[in-house]
Amino acid sequence: MKVAIVVPDGVQAMDIAGLLDVFCEANRLLGETRQYQVPLVGEHAGAVACSNAMQLCVPWVYGDFRANIDVLLVTGSAHATHDGPKPDFLDWLRRRALESKRYGCVCNGAWLLGRAGLLDGREIATRWTDASRTAGEFPRARIRPDKNLIRDGRLISSAGTTAGLDLGLALVAQDWGQKLAEQVARRLGANLQSEPYQRHPYVAPPGDESSIIGKVHRHIDDHLSDVLSIEQLAEAVYVSRRTLSRIFAKYLHTTPSAFVDQVRVGAAKRLLEECNMPMKTVAFDCGFHNAAHMRMVFQRRLKLTPRQYRQQSHTTEAAA
Repeated sequence: MKVAIVVPDGVQAMDIAGLLDVFCEANRLLGETRQYQVPLVGEHAGAVACSNAMQLCVPWVYGDFRANIDVLLVTGSAHATHDGPKPDFLDWLRRRALESKRYGCVCNGAWLLGRAGLLDGREIATRWTDASRTAGEFPRARIRPDKNLIRDGRLISSAGTTAGLDLGLALVAQDWGQKLAEQVARRLGANLQSEPYQRHPYVAPPGDESSIIGKVHRHIDDHLSDVLSIEQLAEAVYVSRRTLSRIFAKYLHTTPSAFVDQVRVGAAKRLLEECNMPMKTVAFDCGFHNAAHMRMVFQRRLKLTPRQYRQQSHTTEAAA
């Protein structure tokens, strides 16, 4: 398994360290023929200064790197939102991402993918501090500051510098199963969620207004099987429907109704992984109208049916 990591100038050291440590620990547990190969590729070869002044040696310049790869990952940089990459580098990035089986980004590494035209129509995990600017720069992307880790087809993204560790663990879980990912997480002293792609709890930015989102999230969790209209959510947190809609648009770039669907999908995914209850029971417990409604929401959000998701997760575990 070859995972090429793109290292821009000013790379955030934790972005790349988290990924490298995950793959290194995974290799200690995998057989020799199944191990990860992790070449580092940059706009230029040699010493690259990290954002914290640490020096990193990058063996490959992109123009000379022609090996076939399974996964292409782009790390974040202190200069990501300012510097304009060379057009030929973006052409290379676009071509190699489309040729690979999967591609992804850590933190604001998404900006490089976006400038290469690889975010259009995609759902991307983004730090809440960067959400508005990222949405303005890449209006065709679906920016999700309420998620820490997202897999959208072949694209996987993580929000925040330390989320590189989560992204690496999610890839290991996808490749070799949840049990191996949990072993790696324990060796690194990390906390691995039972579902690597589930939405992490929303961390609201300071301010009474934005903290309303956290209250709505808790209310949904506590009343998952209930009918949850926008009016009921607004009443639960003592604001008007109009105010609630405005807050969700401002901080999450989504609607309260879409947020409810998102939480319900996360809950359904956990049930589908952990037990074999009938689809209609999963749908009822998670607040969908019926199994057909759950299927429709899954297909819209995950491009998978609930049954396909269950089969995929069980197949991944069996491969461990």
